[in-house]
Amino acid sequence: MTVIIKYPYPTKKITQEFFKRKDLELTNLDWAKWAGWFDTDGCFTKMFNKKKKTYDLFADLRLKDKQPVELFSDTFQASLRYYEGNTITPDGVHHIAKTFRSCLCGAKAKWFTENLSPYLIKEAKREYAGNLLEDTVRSKDFNTWTKDEVIHYLATVIEGDGSIQIGNSKNTKNCKISIVSNNAQYLANLVSIAASKLNVHSKFKKFKTYKTKRGIITMHALYILCSRKNRKNLNFLKSLLKYNVMTLDRKKEKIQEFVTWVDTQKEKPILESRV
Repeated sequence: MTVIIKYPYPTKKITQEFFKRKDLELTNLDWAKWAGWFDTDGCFTKMFNKKKKTYDLFADLRLKDKQPVELFSDTFQASLRYYEGNTITPDGVHHIAKTFRSCLCGAKAKWFTENLSPYLIKEAKREYAGNLLEDTVRSKDFNTWTKDEVIHYLATVIEGDGSIQIGNSKNTKNCKISIVSNNAQYLANLVSIAASKLNVHSKFKKFKTYKTKRGIITMHALYILCSRKNRKNLNFLKSLLKYNVMTLDRKKEKIQEFVTWVDTQKEKPILESRV
């Protein structure tokens, strides 16, 4: 384990001042954005401390990509650490996992979870958050989400559990966004909220089945497609490129590549007619 950025343990006064400052600074869009990260790669934990005879609270983010975790560390003033360790994928492949981690503890973890919880869609994450808060956690009614909240949430879900592929064939391009999960109901909820709020056309289906020590795991994949001929989802892709929506540059650059190509193709007939 390597400590990249270290923040000292804050006093109660410093923590309260932090809450006041961040309550003014952070908006609903920020909380929707971090909820997408925590529905995919975040963790809420409540552990009993035998020495203190109390429960320790944790909310931490772990990713192979440094950029989002570094932003989390900077935003919430939590130390940033790097880990390497042997691991095994669900299909039995051994490899060295490289992970960046930043963790909120105690009062800060509780404050973070309280603000984040209305935007959690995945049922299991709501249960973990509720256990930490010792209260029932409910998502906001989908009808009350704003378009921008949905965009910010989906952007980080795509960055967390999603992949973006740009296909090239016969002088054309297409973009395929895939979000993979073993929770079919979660993906169905994403399809619903994306369609109702953003008019996104998507579908999901069974992807792979793994045999693990814990039993059979079936993965499902949600697909959002866009091409020059079928541009129904182009406006959604453009919305992901707006300022402060996506966090991960390597995925944002792929969407930018496709959107730029489509815009260039639209201009070609006009340019040719002038010659």
